Amino acid sequence: MSRKTFRFNPDTHEFIEIRRSHGEKILRFSIFTLLVVVMAILTHNLLGRLNLNPAESSLEVQQEQILHKYDSINDKLSQLGNLLTDMQIRDDSLYRGIFTMEPIPPSVREVGQGGSNPYPLLLGFNSSDLMISTTRGLDILELKADVQQRSFNDLLGRALERKDLLARKPSVQPIPLDIYFWISSEYGYRTDPMSKQITEHRGLDFAALRGTEVFSTGDGKVLQTKISKSGYGKEIVIDHGFGYTTRYAHLNSILVHVGQKISRGSLIGTLGSSGKSTGPHLHYEVRLNNKALNPRLFYADDLLPEEYRDITTLANTADN
Repeated sequence: MSRKTFRFNPDTHEFIEIRRSHGEKILRFSIFTLLVVVMAILTHNLLGRLNLNPAESSLEVQQEQILHKYDSINDKLSQLGNLLTDMQIRDDSLYRGIFTMEPIPPSVREVGQGGSNPYPLLLGFNSSDLMISTTRGLDILELKADVQQRSFNDLLGRALERKDLLARKPSVQPIPLDIYFWISSEYGYRTDPMSKQITEHRGLDFAALRGTEVFSTGDGKVLQTKISKSGYGKEIVIDHGFGYTTRYAHLNSILVHVGQKISRGSLIGTLGSSGKSTGPHLHYEVRLNNKALNPRLFYADDLLPEEYRDITTLANTADN
């Protein structure tokens, strides 16, 4: 039984039955059916989004987190790369220059990866390009850091060597600066006081009172002690390493023995007039690879007596 529809007539105050044509009925039914279909489709899609498979939903979240971590890693790699580049510039232009070392060639610093596809296990993923580029960046940074680490190790070795050289190289006078002395004979050619002939004098002569203390001018080991009635008389030869040796001759007494390790400022003997000598003095030589050099080139004249005594006091305290 069909359902009747009425409308109110205000003029007659009566309800009048509404009669629709067959076409109107078909149109109304079609519109209603279309609305139902559209609502069904929208509802299905919405429910599909809200009711994802839990495993799929978890994978999507994990993928987003992984991509975020890759972006974070790439940012840090960029920062570390900039820091390493700054270290390389300082290394080549400053640190290696201080120790007269050649800069590392760009071909060594600019390391790369061999082969067209060094990461086959990272292929076939949605984010393969990102994964490969990040891994390659990390590997290259690691190789560059290894080159820089080896460079720093070389610099450290050179610095320690230089430190050892500075400690061993003769660099002070052998006579205390707080007592009276004078240079009685310079390095070079002179008239020999004994033979009266022009001869080469291979050291400096420090004239002072007999018994004046004589100190080592650098770290080293006693290579030789010798006593003779002619020539240098009582003498000490110290090996400082790096090709340097020093000789202290015409001594009054020898206070060290062969093989003894000593420091700069160590007391080694006293000034005298032994051997071929016309009066109390110390004959002092500096040699490099057995070639005599002017000892004046190896010490500064502006060292204060107090500073000299500090050096000798520290050295002799350490020796004892």
